[in-house]
Amino acid sequence: MPDGSEEERLHIHICETSRVQRAILVRMLSEAGFFCSASGHAQESLDRLRQDPPDIFLTAIELPDFSGLEACWRVKANPETEHIHTMVLSASGQEDKLAESLDSGADDYLVKPIDKNELKARMRAASRIVRLTQRMRAEAETDALTGAYNRRVFMRTLEREHRKALDQALPFSVLMVDLDFFKKINDTHGHASGDRVLIQTVRTAKTLLRPPAMFGRLGGEEFAVLLPGQDETEAMQTAEKLRLALQAMYVENDEGKPIPVTASMGLATLHAGDLESTGEKMLGEADAGLYRAKEGGRNQVCMP
Repeated sequence: MPDGSEEERLHIHICETSRVQRAILVRMLSEAGFFCSASGHAQESLDRLRQDPPDIFLTAIELPDFSGLEACWRVKANPETEHIHTMVLSASGQEDKLAESLDSGADDYLVKPIDKNELKARMRAASRIVRLTQRMRAEAETDALTGAYNRRVFMRTLEREHRKALDQALPFSVLMVDLDFFKKINDTHGHASGDRVLIQTVRTAKTLLRPPAMFGRLGGEEFAVLLPGQDETEAMQTAEKLRLALQAMYVENDEGKPIPVTASMGLATLHAGDLESTGEKMLGEADAGLYRAKEGGRNQVCMP
């Protein structure tokens, strides 16, 4: 049974043509402890799924624009939504569609008319699968020590967000972050203290940055930040806030003494019409800015 807190409640998006059926489903699932959103068209639902991915997508088969089976297929074919647990609502007499729905990417199905107890039981079972999948994804996508996104996920997201920014002529910036004299921290205070610095760095960044910004650990003491929607001015302001926050964070060594921490940063911004730009090139430009920051005395933000 889902926890009642907003943070723990699973999000179910319902796609159902009938307003009455939508209202019934929303009421029953809300009473069962789920957060619900709903629409009556497949395309509207898919747009919502991309903007705010739910945990579970529950769709009828017959929809005004295209079928719920095709909607399930599109959800599973899109890397941004493939993790969503999909369920099909089949009307009585559509039993022949059930096997087809599973082939189309649905993870489970329900047959109308909906029995309240069966609905709750199926959703509890789906919740267990969703939470297990979420834990597995978190382990696969995040750095074990710090909880930051790992390099593989960061690079994949970098290319996707860069392509989106180019296609839609949106602002986009990339920030490289490197902790100053980190080897000295390890040598002076010990590796356990160094690990605490890395962990606190990620905590501080996560507190400061808000989606769609993304913070990743590329390796060692080197981190990077994706800043979708931020131009040069906005990204520089964000970088300065992060630099000051890292400089102000408090970390103790094993003897309870504070460890001074600063970071150097390099910023790269996508320029409109630069069709030769790639995500990897932007990361290289940010790295060049980081080198300038190091050469210029550290604890500063530089452009390439």
